[in-house]
Amino acid sequence: MNILVTGGEGFIGRNIILYAKNKGWNTVSYDIKEGNSSADKKIKASILDKDKLSKALKDIDIVFHEAAMTSPPEFEKNPETGYEINLQGTFNVLSLSEKAGVKKVVLASSSAIYGNTFKITNENDLNLNFISAYSMTKYFNEISGKFFTQNSDLETIYMRYFNTYGLGENTKGLYSSIMHKFIYDLKNNKTPIIYGDGNQSRDFIYIKDVAKANILAALNGKNGEAYNIGTGITTKFNDIYEIIKDEMNSNIKPKYEKIPFKTYQLYTCADISKAKKDLNFIPEYDLRSGIKEMVKSI
Repeated sequence: MNILVTGGEGFIGRNIILYAKNKGWNTVSYDIKEGNSSADKKIKASILDKDKLSKALKDIDIVFHEAAMTSPPEFEKNPETGYEINLQGTFNVLSLSEKAGVKKVVLASSSAIYGNTFKITNENDLNLNFISAYSMTKYFNEISGKFFTQNSDLETIYMRYFNTYGLGENTKGLYSSIMHKFIYDLKNNKTPIIYGDGNQSRDFIYIKDVAKANILAALNGKNGEAYNIGTGITTKFNDIYEIIKDEMNSNIKPKYEKIPFKTYQLYTCADISKAKKDLNFIPEYDLRSGIKEMVKSI
């Protein structure tokens, strides 16, 4: 199996490559940035560069499309760049994959497309009241994929990631995941900041489970379908901090500050019954075991 991962040097992309290599697949990382993925071949280029992307897709069986501007707050600061990368870039991946004879594209989507909801969400719970431009681009990526699936032989699958955390996440300052920020701050004897009152609750899924889900989707996913990739369990930020503080033997108390973002989900929780049924996907890591692995390695 020959696979290409756009954004292959990023957090999720690197882990997909690692999981695929363990299955004996031939891997290509296609990323605008240099990194430390274990890919058999690395191509440093943008998904906006059609010539380089077209050449890279030769003899590829499956594409995992992870390249994107992934942070909603960052998107707000640079909307033109965000639209270009997330919309035009994704169209390039789909169009050129179809022309190259790629069998399947597994696209990264996001739980952000569900907006602010306070219930467990399944794949049909779309109200199109997008909370951010970022979430809108993710929805339109799925629509673009369905167009190609309906009008060509290219198969597409959409992975609606919930809150992914784990080893290998890049330090992104204000935009880092709370897991990474809490651990990093405590390690450096800094006071961690919790936005709001800490009672906001998210469905956190460990990076290794996300990588596994992508491989399962490539093997078992149904053409044109979207899958929630989470755990089905939601945890308050205050409780997460207590787990991390306990694992790091710290007594530092967090500081609470006003939420600095215009767009902010207060609750996420995935119904993963469809992924369990179609993909045979069952998360292996609970929250504490994922945090333990992070703490040991950071």
